[in-house]
Amino acid sequence: MHGAIITVVDNGSTDGSIAEITTKFPRVRFIPLGVNRGFTGGLAAALATSKARNVVFLNNDAIPEHGWLAALTNAIDAAPDDVVSIGGKIVSLDGKRIDFIGGMMTFDGHAFQNGFRMPIGAKPEPSAGDELLFACGGNMISRRDALLELGGFDDDYFAYLEDVDFGWRTWIAGKRVTYEPRACVRHASSATSNRLGDFERGVLFERNAMQTAIKNYENLHEAAGAVFFTYLHRLHHYATTRNPKAAELTREPFAGVEDRRPRLSTSATLDDPLTTMQFRALDWIFRHETHLAEKRARVQAMRKRTDREIFERFPLHIVPTYPGDETLAASALFRLLRSELPTVERKLDEILKP
Repeated sequence: MHGAIITVVDNGSTDGSIAEITTKFPRVRFIPLGVNRGFTGGLAAALATSKARNVVFLNNDAIPEHGWLAALTNAIDAAPDDVVSIGGKIVSLDGKRIDFIGGMMTFDGHAFQNGFRMPIGAKPEPSAGDELLFACGGNMISRRDALLELGGFDDDYFAYLEDVDFGWRTWIAGKRVTYEPRACVRHASSATSNRLGDFERGVLFERNAMQTAIKNYENLHEAAGAVFFTYLHRLHHYATTRNPKAAELTREPFAGVEDRRPRLSTSATLDDPLTTMQFRALDWIFRHETHLAEKRARVQAMRKRTDREIFERFPLHIVPTYPGDETLAASALFRLLRSELPTVERKLDEILKP
């Protein structure tokens, strides 16, 4: 486009990208961050300098189909004023499998893409203009002013679930998210995120799910029991089943001490990366608890719609996902702690193809 200014945010690259781009494209405007601030940090930096009416999000491992951009821009221009974002359709690279045609959120802040990896047509697809709880950040358009008024994607997330959090906040503020199936892209799923490694991604998933729940639940004191009992159940399962030197964690008081004299417990060693992943996520929450409380206050101050109104449209899901979750979901304590908000129970293979 003649006269257009291209802005490149450099997320702490170390491969010579800055020199390469400035040499070949001297008119490009650079925003060097110096460190890797992730997907959310890069977007926040770019948005801070943008004056556009609408902003489009497209993953770097996605290929737009013909008419994609026109479909998004026409949809947002024609949408009612209360629509902040519109999510497009995402399919596999070969165009045969579902990537994103809508999603659902679990009670503890995690989320799923409905029909992920299933054949096209295996799940009913929303029509143009149908409501979504959230749009996928890999293919969406938002009204820039409304996006910023709602706080945008939370910069603390780095990556993963930031779009779910933003969708929930959009509905909390009395606004809406809709779908546009004609804005379709083909996606090499996880082509970029795989470079992080499973355990680093796991920390982000766990801490971001907890952030989402803590910030956004209207009645956190009612929802927190099930959220944190679930987290502790998973942590306990990992710690006691994946660490050969952790038997001391499950020893009954005084068991094996015939003379009943008090003694120091023998040591337990946690060396399983999945267990430490769970601890690292919780550690981040504890170290940022004051900041989280401040963010929660800002979200709740925007509230114009109750959680019950939101989840009557988009029920919260209970989906056994992790090892030990079947036991968790059937446990008496979990059922006592479950929120009274609308929920549905599903099996993982009903939602996606493992």
